[in-house]
Amino acid sequence: MKKPHYDVLIATPGKMFHGEYVSSLVNTLRWLGEQGLTYKFLTMASSFIPSGRELTALDLEGKNNWETREVGAGQYTYGKIFWIDSDVDWTVSDFEKIYRLDLDIVSGVYVTSPDGIIAANKYDPKGRPNVMRETDLFLETEPVEVGGVGFGFVAMKQGVFEACDRPWFRIKGVKWDDFDFFCNVGEDYSWCMNAQKNGFKVMIDPSVKVGHHKEIIYRAR
Repeated sequence: MKKPHYDVLIATPGKMFHGEYVSSLVNTLRWLGEQGLTYKFLTMASSFIPSGRELTALDLEGKNNWETREVGAGQYTYGKIFWIDSDVDWTVSDFEKIYRLDLDIVSGVYVTSPDGIIAANKYDPKGRPNVMRETDLFLETEPVEVGGVGFGFVAMKQGVFEACDRPWFRIKGVKWDDFDFFCNVGEDYSWCMNAQKNGFKVMIDPSVKVGHHKEIIYRAR
């Protein structure tokens, strides 16, 4: 029996969704329907964030399956999986631009602190997590390679997850040259390291700027 196919999977772990996220999602789903693009919504929650992301990607109603490396555990095929955090807002044009880019992994830009830090690390051949700010992208007009990105607004083609070792979101440590210790990085940056180890570049599109809702709304300029 032929498996179902979805043009895009929208993955958002968690139990609560910001109102602006919901509004952006509704507009995006309407646009997908108008374009004749098929989609599936994936969500699963866990008190341990890496597990929440792992279970969301597997789409098995909260069950795990260590024998698969396929998103959706092989239940269907897809074009791209689009991870969007539940505290992010975006426009349909933001979504469309990232979706249409012919890149294995590509993220939009979103700010994580009042001083302009964004959810991305500068590219470093040794994988060290170097802070990146909005100002680092002011002169860029095309997607640029970075060391890693958060999973707030990022898409991957089918085949990227499938090439990566499980657990996909295992927390990793990075050795600093001048210090005798490892620095742990988050589950999303750890995923990026996993993908890079398997030959994929992580890109960010400076023209796509989305909102990030915390105590205040951070928005890239």
